[in-house]
Amino acid sequence: MASVTLRRMSKSYGTVPVIHSLDIEVPDGQFLTVLGPSGCGKSTALACIAGLEQPTSGQIIFGNSDVTRLEPHERDVAMVFQDYALYPHMSVRENMSFGLKQQKVAPTTIKRQVDTAAELLGLTQLLARRPAELSGGQRQRVAVGRAVVRNPSVFLMDEPLSNLDASLRIKTRTEIKRLQRELGVTSVFVTHDQEEAMVLSDCVAVMSGGDLQQFGAPMEVYRNPANLFVAAFIGSPAMNFLEVTLENTSDALICHLGNQALKLPHIVVHPATLSKLKPGQKALMGLRPTDLVIEGHGDLSLKGKVFLVEPVGSVSYVDVDLDGWSVKATSDPDRTPASGDVVTLNCRSGRVCLFDPDTEARL
Repeated sequence: MASVTLRRMSKSYGTVPVIHSLDIEVPDGQFLTVLGPSGCGKSTALACIAGLEQPTSGQIIFGNSDVTRLEPHERDVAMVFQDYALYPHMSVRENMSFGLKQQKVAPTTIKRQVDTAAELLGLTQLLARRPAELSGGQRQRVAVGRAVVRNPSVFLMDEPLSNLDASLRIKTRTEIKRLQRELGVTSVFVTHDQEEAMVLSDCVAVMSGGDLQQFGAPMEVYRNPANLFVAAFIGSPAMNFLEVTLENTSDALICHLGNQALKLPHIVVHPATLSKLKPGQKALMGLRPTDLVIEGHGDLSLKGKVFLVEPVGSVSYVDVDLDGWSVKATSDPDRTPASGDVVTLNCRSGRVCLFDPDTEARL
C-alpha cells in the first residue's frame, strides 16, 4: 500500500486552467473523498492520479516514489468508473479476472483472487452470470470487484454510486466502506454528494473552481467550515445565513438581527476576529438547521413565526420568519408547531459561524 501526495499540482487544457496548485496528502490506508460541484476539477484530479491525464505542473507521489510521468499500468492503481464499463459478452468471473489475465498472472492465482473478492462482495453465486442478468447494484459490485482483485496500492473511484437509486446507494456505500477497511488500501473517492463524503471518508478535500477550499476530517469540515462556500455546500439541509451587525462589548460579541440580538461569549469567538472588528461591521451569521432547535436547549435564542412545516420522519424541519429573514430549524416530530405559531429557536453559541460578506472567509 502507499500514501498519496499531490504537491502544487495544476492542470490546464490549453489556456484554460482547471486545477490550481492542489496540495493534498492522504496517509497510507486512509479514505479520501474529493468533494465539489460539477466542473470543480475533482474528476480531473482523479484522472491525474490514475495517469489518465498528465498534470501541467506539480508532482504526484505514491509513498516515496514520484509517479507524475508514469503510465497508468506502471502506477499500481485500480479505478472504478461512474458507468460500470463491464464487458457484456463476459461472465462476472471473466470480467473480474480480465485485468489479471492481461498481466499474465497464473491461472491458480487468478481463481483464488477472484473467489476471495467475490466472497467479500457477495458475488459468489453470480460468477457465471453476464452483466445483462444483474441488477444495477450487482453490476456496481462487479466493477468494484474487478478493481479489488488486482490488490492495488491505490484504489480510485469516480462517482461510482451516482447511477444507483437511493436505497442501493446507501447499501453499496456501506459495502465500499467495509471493503476498504478490510483491505486497508489507500482510496480516493470523487463525488458531488456531501452525505457520501461524510459517511465514507477519513478526510475530505472540498473543491470549487479548481481550488482546494478546505481539507480535513469530515466533522471538522462540517463544524468549522473555512469559508462561505464550504459552509453552504456541506450539510443537509443547507446552513442558514443571516445578515447581522456586530458589536464588541467587554464580555461578548453581540450579533444584531433586526430587533433581536445574539450574545456570543468571547470564549467562543476567535481572538483574531475580535481584534479586527470595526464599529457596526456587517457579517453573515451561519446556523445549521440541526443546531437551531424549536423549544430545545441552548444559550442563544431567537423568536419568529412558523410559515412552513416539513415532516421527514425522525425530525420535522420548520421554516420560520425572523424579522424578514427565513430560516430552517428542527423540531421534535411529536411536538411540531403549526403554521402561524410564534416559536423560540434555541442554539448553542459554539455552533454559530460568522463570515465576512465581502471576502466570504470565516471570521
